[in-house]
Amino acid sequence: MTTGSFEALTEAVIASSVSDGWATAVREWDVVLLEENPAGDGVCVCGQNNLVKLFTIENSKNNSTLYPIGSTCVNQFGRADLDRKVDLFIDLHKLRLAHRENRPITLTSEYFSRAMLEYFYFEDVFDGDQWNNGDGERDYEFLLKMFNKRIKEDITTRQQSKIFMLLRHKVLPFVEADTRLR
Repeated sequence: MTTGSFEALTEAVIASSVSDGWATAVREWDVVLLEENPAGDGVCVCGQNNLVKLFTIENSKNNSTLYPIGSTCVNQFGRADLDRKVDLFIDLHKLRLAHRENRPITLTSEYFSRAMLEYFYFEDVFDGDQWNNGDGERDYEFLLKMFNKRIKEDITTRQQSKIFMLLRHKVLPFVEADTRLR
């Protein structure tokens, strides 16, 4: 069987939920982990074969987990917040892989997004230090401003240096250490 079934997904979700109906059960879940399986031999709880990206979701009401579950099935929950988290985890994994492969990482949409920068801010990646006058929000706002620049050639050498240091000393170590990515 190469494709999964929505019926199998709903049965698995409802069986592991407090609620006994799909519409309410899907509100109990959150995406908590992404594991990549390059061999592509993962099988979703719905029965879909050949998964490469294996997500774990956790129930906030009873701490049940479902693993592996594919991004297509998470999208079936009909929750924009979960869809964004799936996209974020995939992007973080892509950034980690690029770092591990020693590819040049620049502050462009190839590796970053506004949502990812905001995620870093809320995860306290930008801690206060002597370079931001003890205010990590300044680093977040700086990176966001640089990311939003349409003409990247307008970024000064000094700004480029600051971007490099923030990525090298704050962002990339956080991504490498993030236990939600495997």
